Amino acid sequence: MNKVAIAIENSLKYWKRFKHREYNLEELDYNFNMNYSVCMLATNVNAKAIIAYTDTGDTARIVSSFGPECSVFAITENEITYRQLGLCWNIIPKLFNHKESIDKLVRVGIDTLKKEEFLEKGDTVVIAGGAKAVSDLSDEEASVNTSMGGIVKI
Repeated sequence: MNKVAIAIENSLKYWKRFKHREYNLEELDYNFNMNYSVCMLATNVNAKAIIAYTDTGDTARIVSSFGPECSVFAITENEITYRQLGLCWNIIPKLFNHKESIDKLVRVGIDTLKKEEFLEKGDTVVIAGGAKAVSDLSDEEASVNTSMGGIVKI
């Protein structure tokens, strides 16, 4: 069974499946659209991985639901989220101690993934999730205020 599973898994073209799915993006919320954009970016730059900062696990689960070909690493400080994400397809959760900022947490995550040989020099990584896009806007001033992340070339 293992040989069959590995052969099938290696023959699937996940990015091709992703590009051929049809979504009516106008009817979906901002969160869905942002994570869809993360996957589009990952396919366009041939990313080795998507690193999703997440506290609740939602970002990593949504990104994974698109079926990206690259691995999705969920970086979290929340132990409950870490355990829950361990049960999700194509998500490799990583638990870290609290850091001063999301940027520092993602940096520690990238360093750990390099140390564990998931990533190496020359790899392109797409970051999903992050802090507020405009830090001093209150929830009353803006109903949507979140950054998407970015690209890192290791």
